[in-house]
Amino acid sequence: MTDSKSFVNTLPYISNPIEEFGSFKFVDWETGIYPKFKGGTKQREIDFFVDIIQKRGLRNILDFGVGGGLELSGIIKTLKKHGYLLESMEANEVDESFINLASKLFKQEQQKVLIHKANWLDLPKAEPSYTHRFDFGFLTGNSLTYIGGGTREYTKKAQQSIVTKFAGLIEKGGYIFIDSRNYDYIKSLMNLPKEEIFENFTFDYSVYYHGFQEKVLVFPAYISDTVVVLHYYDKDYKKWSKLDLYPIYQEDMLEILNKDFEVEDTYHDFTDGYKDKSLFVQYLARKR
Repeated sequence: MTDSKSFVNTLPYISNPIEEFGSFKFVDWETGIYPKFKGGTKQREIDFFVDIIQKRGLRNILDFGVGGGLELSGIIKTLKKHGYLLESMEANEVDESFINLASKLFKQEQQKVLIHKANWLDLPKAEPSYTHRFDFGFLTGNSLTYIGGGTREYTKKAQQSIVTKFAGLIEKGGYIFIDSRNYDYIKSLMNLPKEEIFENFTFDYSVYYHGFQEKVLVFPAYISDTVVVLHYYDKDYKKWSKLDLYPIYQEDMLEILNKDFEVEDTYHDFTDGYKDKSLFVQYLARKR
């Protein structure tokens, strides 16, 4: 067993749990961890998007990665309660199981949402085809940072290519909203002992990840300039999983967005103002 004061940021933790959870069963993250970790949407989260849409008079919205459809459905429902009518509500997704989940939800809520099946790399090609551009597109859940690998520069170029694909579906003057984990803060923990990483990677209640550090313990087990390995420990059911992510730092994200957009606002955990420590950073940018 490793000494308790040793650095956790070592290669053995890329594929193995830390010692105190060594007996936990390894499970698939998407099905074994994520549903309990993410939970449902919260109204404050939905109101955040509704405020952006209403204040700017946006009428055609596109969810770039709809997943199970909870966010988009909540946005549509709340806008309807406010008497705010949208002209088009569409979504992009590549995973068949997510498409089925979202379709079922939209039907249940009597919401007419067109789901385009498409890989981001192939955009704007999709099935069915896109027929117009949008004035608001959003991508949440840290989804962009699944793209990348190799070096920091390669990751930045790979993610830049995807954002440029997104830009092709946004009309001039329209907006894009993207969130990312606060990798700058995670990187600041790189050389801390294990106990201090646990202490510093603890947050107040999060509007986005509702099970964070309550139902599931999240731990940045390996950190470098080019990869972050997050461990997820479900202590109730004694199971664990991991997620390998290609970090994009705030400086790089601003550079990526500024190619096709002008960044109008940045947020930390869906609130205004700069923070060194946050789970997520959100960017709202306007198409040039």
